[in-house]
Amino acid sequence: MALIRSLTAGTSSLRAHQQRMDVISNNIANVNTLGYKGSRATFADQFNQTFALGSSPNAITGGGIGGINPLQIGLGVRVGAVNMDFSQGAIQTTNRATDLAMQGDGFFMVERNGQELFTRAGAFSFDRDGYLVDGSTGAYVQGYNLRTDANGLVVKDTNGTNVLDRALTDVQISPTFKSAPRQTQNVGVAGNLNAGADVGDITNSSITVVDNQGGEHVFRLEFTKTAADTYDLDLYIDGDTANPIGTTTAVTFNPDGTLNTPTSFTVNAADINTALTTIGSSPTFDAATPKNMVITLADPSDLLGGLTQFAAQDTVSATGQDGYASGDLERISVDQTGKIIGAFTNGQAELLGQVVIAKFTNPGGLLKQGSNFFSVSPNSGLPVVGTAVEIFPSTSIAGGALEESNVDLTEQFTDLISTQRAFEAASRTVTISDQFLQEINQLKR
Repeated sequence: MALIRSLTAGTSSLRAHQQRMDVISNNIANVNTLGYKGSRATFADQFNQTFALGSSPNAITGGGIGGINPLQIGLGVRVGAVNMDFSQGAIQTTNRATDLAMQGDGFFMVERNGQELFTRAGAFSFDRDGYLVDGSTGAYVQGYNLRTDANGLVVKDTNGTNVLDRALTDVQISPTFKSAPRQTQNVGVAGNLNAGADVGDITNSSITVVDNQGGEHVFRLEFTKTAADTYDLDLYIDGDTANPIGTTTAVTFNPDGTLNTPTSFTVNAADINTALTTIGSSPTFDAATPKNMVITLADPSDLLGGLTQFAAQDTVSATGQDGYASGDLERISVDQTGKIIGAFTNGQAELLGQVVIAKFTNPGGLLKQGSNFFSVSPNSGLPVVGTAVEIFPSTSIAGGALEESNVDLTEQFTDLISTQRAFEAASRTVTISDQFLQEINQLKR
């Protein structure tokens, strides 16, 4: 019967609005789910039954007829698509170092049981083996680890910075990772030598330096005035006063009291080891690389900031050195590029790894896998992997923060009301169609 059409249309509306209600309910249920992206159901009309295709105008001399539109009756409605909203969610600060939030497009990459997955929820943590994992599923976070040599030692660049191995893998930071010691290679000296001192007067200054194993040694710098504007500089180690390191350095000043020569000089590591051997200590400075020590007395572009000879009291001192002992990992932080930085007990901060991100041509085509995960689908495209800010300038990572759900409750409750009213109206069309059918069944009585 023809009334079946109205029943079918009403039923399709009930079904479609029930599905829309399911989408809205799921959005509301996940209003506090980390990194959740809300969805929206959009409708499309069903296939239309065509009674007539219509006709074009038929104009003839002295008469004719105009065109007639097609005659069609719709057969209801269906859910045409459920689209995800990938707009940015609010960033909430947690001050938990391994919590990561993403500002901009992209996804964190994880690996679970050999399957590559993607997520916006960055509630990560370290497991007992030092792997960075998703806190709820144990999926391994993907990124770059440090490059090591054949002996398992971390490779460093010319600036002494740890080098990343750019092979994509599970991010791992060993719980026992240590900051290796650094041998002192630069010592700065500044202050004043009294211009009124007599020939033969001696001025001393000491500083603690570090050897290749992280051991500490006391360097003593001894300035002996030999003539006007001229001093002999001798270096001694660990309390020895009889065996200077290497050769004596002549230090001269200009008539105005600024340093003339040298502004800096080099102390060979081999000479330091010789001095240690002389006093019965083990030679522990690396002379093979070599890691010689540069003593800087003044910056040529800022002579007044270095060693001077004015008519004032002696204030000469060693101002600093760049060596340090080994250190244990105290805490970590993550910068906007996803680099994991470790702070150590020796006061150093070192690069430990980097978290990567993935972008898709069509993120709306990703498949939801539960637990805040997505996977690749035929219409999402393959992931483009890189790093925040460096490779993808429009995306950055916030350490110690999480991205909240982007569900707007005001919008969801508004949709809830409109869906409810549409469902009620559809149910009325079914009821009225049923009444029509009852009337038809009673016609023969």
